[in-house]
Amino acid sequence: MSLDPKTAGLIGFAARSRKLLLGSYSVEQGIRQNKAKLVLAAGDMNPKRIEKLRLWCGDMGIPFLVAGRKEDYGALLRKSPFGLLALTDEHMVSGIIQEGKTNGGD
Repeated sequence: MSLDPKTAGLIGFAARSRKLLLGSYSVEQGIRQNKAKLVLAAGDMNPKRIEKLRLWCGDMGIPFLVAGRKEDYGALLRKSPFGLLALTDEHMVSGIIQEGKTNGGD
């Protein structure tokens, strides 16, 4: 499952606005500090890791979506492939959540 264009555009805008946390360490810090407003995981991450993060985000009241692949995230942001990112701006989150639900995301 690849990222749909609208979600990719919103993620790109969040990156340019510096409202994005990239990689496991940054995202976990964002969850701990209540900075993460939405966590996105690549579908090709370890399923046990995805489930652990889904439960943790659920406990913290943070929306969690599985969308795209590691290569999609890396190509979109011109970085090496990575599987985890988080948005820190609530206004950008609603568009991605709506798009994720429309396209069958979790």
